[in-house]
Amino acid sequence: MTRRLLAVLIAALVAVPGAYALDRKQAQALLHVAAKASGLKVRTQVRIVIERPASFASRRVRMLDRAYPRAAQDYDETVYRALGLVSGGTGVLRKTLIEMENSSGLYDPAVRTAFVRRGAGENATALHEIVHALQDQHFDLRRAFKLAGGSDAMVAATAAIEGHAALVTDVLVPRRTQAHGVPKLVRFLQLQRGFVYDVGLRFAADLRNLGGNAAVLGSLRRFPETTEQVFHLDKYLERERAVPIVLPVDAAGTTLWKASTFGELDVRALLAVFGVPRLDHAGNGWGGGRTAVYRHAAGDSVAVALNWDTERDALEWLEAAIIYVNEAFDAPTPGLPTPVACAATICWQLGDRTIAFARDGERTALTFGNDLGRVAVLALAILGR
Repeated sequence: MTRRLLAVLIAALVAVPGAYALDRKQAQALLHVAAKASGLKVRTQVRIVIERPASFASRRVRMLDRAYPRAAQDYDETVYRALGLVSGGTGVLRKTLIEMENSSGLYDPAVRTAFVRRGAGENATALHEIVHALQDQHFDLRRAFKLAGGSDAMVAATAAIEGHAALVTDVLVPRRTQAHGVPKLVRFLQLQRGFVYDVGLRFAADLRNLGGNAAVLGSLRRFPETTEQVFHLDKYLERERAVPIVLPVDAAGTTLWKASTFGELDVRALLAVFGVPRLDHAGNGWGGGRTAVYRHAAGDSVAVALNWDTERDALEWLEAAIIYVNEAFDAPTPGLPTPVACAATICWQLGDRTIAFARDGERTALTFGNDLGRVAVLALAILGR
């Protein structure tokens, strides 16, 4: 179906004001367009509900908390605070996520319903969400919700889902822009969101060019497992998995509280926020990544453990990390921060913040805390030393 014909069909569908479920005739017309565009057969009628803005906003928050539970949000805020992305009181991440959420459509696989915010562009939004409904009928999108909220695997799966939907409805998708001069956390989250739509779209387009629609749908049958696989199509085709990282339960007098993933997207976004050059080179070669929060009576220590494909990749990350530390925590002072003596590869004492970096071949650990000896020993312990 040509883009012109697709646009004409959608423009011909007129939405009725108010909060309501679309009647069968109107929904059937949209469903027919979505099926033709996506190449997915309709297995059952899709329920489409138009909601008033206030009700829709509440629904977005509920779905956010289901996909990204509060406990996961709290953990990530602890990590982001250590990385220099968050300042101020608690709950900053949650507040920012809610303020940034501006989607006009949602598909909820739990109730198999497409929800659309009342207002301009209802039909365009409904089409996009109906494509998600057809994806769900064929591939069960609840699988993505079962992945850990905020994890690298969940972001990769979402990129495949949104990339396919954008690929077949892009005639109606507004151009997205990224704001500059915004808080660091907002920029970091913008980059993650942009990845889901923009890199996800490129991923789907490359798959279609390589193997047609069947290849694109194959990425929904078996989601990419890491953001690295979405960035690099060859990694997806080879099914290159993340290298497992085993974190010590106790180290340097601290105890492991929680851990999560830190993918290639996270590496690139972190470096981009702080203006580190050649971030693509520093991100390439990612082999696996974990974050961890270790607890001690004197305060938390946060770790970013990364495995790389080669020793050269690990050294490029070290170079990037030195610039990142300067830009994140010592930018007003001319020159790079002066290292201090420690047991790890390199350490810094910047005010009441201590940072250690340790490397052993392709394995690296970057740790943050308030005690130089503790973060240095923790970095070495993560590397098994």
